[in-house]
Amino acid sequence: MTNAAPSIKLSTLRQIAPYLGMRGVSPLEFFRRYGISPQVFQNPEAWIPRAACFHIANEMAAVAQDPFAGASVGHLIEVRSLGVWGEWVLGSTNLAQACALAAVHTDLLHQGSDVKIITEGRMTKLVHHFNGHHGADPKQVILGTLALLRKIPLMSGEPGAIRVHLKNPRERGDEALEEYLGPNLVMNAEHNMIEFDRDLLETPLQPVRDSAWKTTLALKSTSDAADALVQQIADQELSKLVTVSRKIGLSARTLQRRLEHCGIDFDALRDETRRSEAMQLIASARYSATEIAYMVGYSDPAHFTRAFKRWTGSPPSHYRSLLKQDR
Repeated sequence: MTNAAPSIKLSTLRQIAPYLGMRGVSPLEFFRRYGISPQVFQNPEAWIPRAACFHIANEMAAVAQDPFAGASVGHLIEVRSLGVWGEWVLGSTNLAQACALAAVHTDLLHQGSDVKIITEGRMTKLVHHFNGHHGADPKQVILGTLALLRKIPLMSGEPGAIRVHLKNPRERGDEALEEYLGPNLVMNAEHNMIEFDRDLLETPLQPVRDSAWKTTLALKSTSDAADALVQQIADQELSKLVTVSRKIGLSARTLQRRLEHCGIDFDALRDETRRSEAMQLIASARYSATEIAYMVGYSDPAHFTRAFKRWTGSPPSHYRSLLKQDR
């Protein structure tokens, strides 16, 4: 079902977590600013307004002090990690079918953008553009999208035959893009697109397992742990690392290692889950502070009050009164 407003699926933004983690930035704190922590792991099928996604990507680049952060994040995304879209692309018999499915079903990932397939002479082009008003600078999302789209013709096994065109002008340090977009870069281009030899279209796919598979695995385990915490947060024993890791079929050390790959500390994820659940419960106006304390895993309401003050700067009673004033 197409959304009325341009939006982007949250699953395409999850790779921001390991990217920031590698740079010493807490993904949980970063995403909290946008009200999607820890939901970024628990609800990857959610849709985020496109303008918000552009702002998030730009802030990520600013925090990491990396003008090409979007390309790095796109490089971390495996095609197979993107749900039905990825399954259809990888299930293709050849590159032509993979490109067609990727283009036709762009709306499974992005509402308000499209990919057109154009064949001119000896070249085939995957031209990407956003529809309508951007609302914010889309540069980082464009870089990430092209890094992901490039992985489709890469499955032909002919990386040298692929060129990436960017409308961006040349800027200092842009040779760093070659690590994520390949050496055949065309800057100041007419379109943002991937271009390759049309003779490759009949090539059977050769799925490439690059280093991104480790990120896919780590993100899946992080999502599984986040889901388990939501279900079991009321029980202090069931929300411990050992119990959660056992529930999702991993050893505690393996889960801890995969969380670390995403820049996540288990105790911080549990605390953030408690905060997120408590905020939703208190906003519902259906439960007392004492009831909410037990529902999010505190055996002593006083401990919950202290935690709530740490999260918001005020006790639950004051926060509830503020919510009433806003209604």
